[in-house]
Amino acid sequence: MSLPVITHPEQNEDILKSKGVSLNAFFDQVRKRKDDSATIRLRIIFNRFPKYYSTKISMSEEQYMRMLTPPTPKDLKEKRLIIFGHLKKAYDIIAGLPEFSFEAFEKKYNGKIKDSTDVYSSFEAYSATLKKEGRISSAITYDCAKNSIKEFAKTETLAFNKITPQFLKDYEQYMLASGKSITTIGIYCRNLRKLMNDAVRDGKLNRESYPFGKKEHGNFQISKSKKVKKALSTTDIRKLLKYKPQKLSPEQYYYDLWVFSYLGNGMNLKDICLLKHKYMQGNAIKFLRAKTAHSTSESKEIVISLIPENKRIISRWGTKPNNSEDYIFPIYYAGITPEQQRVKVQALTKQVNKYMKLIAGKLGIEANITSYWARHTFSTVLKRSGVNVSYISESLGHSNVSTTENYLDSFEDDARVAITRKLLKV
Repeated sequence: MSLPVITHPEQNEDILKSKGVSLNAFFDQVRKRKDDSATIRLRIIFNRFPKYYSTKISMSEEQYMRMLTPPTPKDLKEKRLIIFGHLKKAYDIIAGLPEFSFEAFEKKYNGKIKDSTDVYSSFEAYSATLKKEGRISSAITYDCAKNSIKEFAKTETLAFNKITPQFLKDYEQYMLASGKSITTIGIYCRNLRKLMNDAVRDGKLNRESYPFGKKEHGNFQISKSKKVKKALSTTDIRKLLKYKPQKLSPEQYYYDLWVFSYLGNGMNLKDICLLKHKYMQGNAIKFLRAKTAHSTSESKEIVISLIPENKRIISRWGTKPNNSEDYIFPIYYAGITPEQQRVKVQALTKQVNKYMKLIAGKLGIEANITSYWARHTFSTVLKRSGVNVSYISESLGHSNVSTTENYLDSFEDDARVAITRKLLKV
């Protein structure tokens, strides 16, 4: 009887297929011992040729099936984690090779497997995955979180089960005493929580030892920073849209990009840089946000209406559509790496913010306008106009309405007065 094989839950079959490789672990029935036990081996098939690698884990066929049937018995959990460790290491090596060969694979594979229950190793592995996906900024936040927690714990290794509610409370106090903001603490703790959720899912941590949750239940609750609304008032956005910068000047270029963001569903500058001519379909641009494009569960197609105002910006600063793969704006170029993209968008953001603050000063706008204000202003202006929140949420590419509500600014005083006066018109 053929037994089921094991694959790692983070294994991306599309990436393996692109390398011409398949990967799994299996119970080696061919080499069964007299006591009915056999070794669990990795099997890699490349160009129809298989090679096998021992995990040094042995068990009976009955134990193998018990290990694969949830819930995994305690006596087999550690063996499963070691098998997963071999699979993850093999997958990461294969995914990272420009071109697969058994020789190149084995040079990297024949090293020590890091402890899969170690917090620091998990941070490093996930950061490496983010970098492979081109999500450099996110990877950097995980690197910073790991370094911060390691500095606090003062240990070379840290098991997941050592992260208790008290550990997290002490870490929070340590960060506050070091002058770190609630926002930074929240980012680092949410990164850690993500990895601990994965650890529970993969059986590296018992659910009973999970430290995050509500305070009243004795768990650690991540503090939320007070939301600072970044939407312009109706008066200020009118002033801004009527402004006429000097034609074809740097001021007009960066002003136009801000306006393009505002009219384009509040899309961020990285997404503007990534726009290609193939995304233009009639009087619309359809694209996926870079932030969520890696996740099929979170990604939603965003549709931007092309009206004369944003068409003029494309005409003024865009490239000629010689190829559907060409970028609309000549900021990125063919073959640009994720690291180079990050440098480009950081420099662009700095310039947009610089010129928008200068323009705000000329117009007597007190708000400290940045590129981020375009997104908040887009959603808030639609709210003030009576547009349904569900439509706003869809336009922003949010996976749920509650996320959108965090963006929406409160009504202005004059709008509140007008609403209150409606109470007398009954």
